[in-house]
Amino acid sequence: MSLVIDIAILVLLVGVLAYAWIVERRVRVLMQALRELEPMIGSFSAAVDRSEGAVSMLKTITRNVSAPFGDRVSRQAPPPQQPEARREREREQHDDSPYQPARERSAQQRPAGAVPMKSELVRGFFETVRSREA
Repeated sequence: MSLVIDIAILVLLVGVLAYAWIVERRVRVLMQALRELEPMIGSFSAAVDRSEGAVSMLKTITRNVSAPFGDRVSRQAPPPQQPEARREREREQHDDSPYQPARERSAQQRPAGAVPMKSELVRGFFETVRSREA
């Protein structure tokens, strides 16, 4: 009986080793694909950071430019608007609106510099992968 158990354990061990070898090969292929995509992912992440910065800068400029005209606009009767346009304008005016994108809400709740830029996170990921391979 012990011989049957020993053979069963050996068969299971060989199966586990074969499966581990297959998984290791797939991980190698995945890591090679990540290495090839690293420059593209890094440039994409940097472009996203730049575009988010540009959008926030444009919002700030728009608020600063429209602020002096606030008194004149409030004295005049508001022009008739479509319901969608009115809702959109209200969303833009109320920063703490529940319709505000999660990215903007979370950025307002965090102190400045608390979370690194996405490009730094991407770079850190690839550096960690390289250090684990070495």
